[in-house]
Amino acid sequence: MADDSFDRYLKFITPVWGDPTYSILKAHLLVEELLRIQLRRVLPHPEALSGSRLTFAQLLALVRACSDVSPDYWCWVAVAKLNKLRNMLSHEAAPTNMTEKLDEYVRYVVDNSGVPLPVPGLTTSQNEGHGQPAAMYLPVDMATIGLYYALTGLLRMPIGPSTAPEGT
Repeated sequence: MADDSFDRYLKFITPVWGDPTYSILKAHLLVEELLRIQLRRVLPHPEALSGSRLTFAQLLALVRACSDVSPDYWCWVAVAKLNKLRNMLSHEAAPTNMTEKLDEYVRYVVDNSGVPLPVPGLTTSQNEGHGQPAAMYLPVDMATIGLYYALTGLLRMPIGPSTAPEGT
């Protein structure tokens, strides 16, 4: 029985080609960092929030409230959708309807940004099990990259060291 549990554990934590978990979690962290930077920029006394342990949803609500852009603007809605995806992946071992929810998120970002997904240019050496080249990035990765750059533009942030994660 212990061997079955260990095998199940290893299978669960081992990255699988086409699984968006890692990229969704990392993208969520980068977006959260942008939101925190923005709050520090716009609040007269951001230090008052020190130690407040705001959730992502609370942080997003504060940034939306401080923005001169409508709280219903597509970027804010897309960030909230990204947060829902992240929460599903973080709190459910086997989220139901994940493919449909990812597709819905991608469609929302593409439809509202007005920018179609690019044709995959970078490929892996082979698609696992099929021997064919495969796109290195999933549609959800490309949509999230588009959202990230749209958000930096919306927040009037330069792309570069000031918005890059530490250690990059």
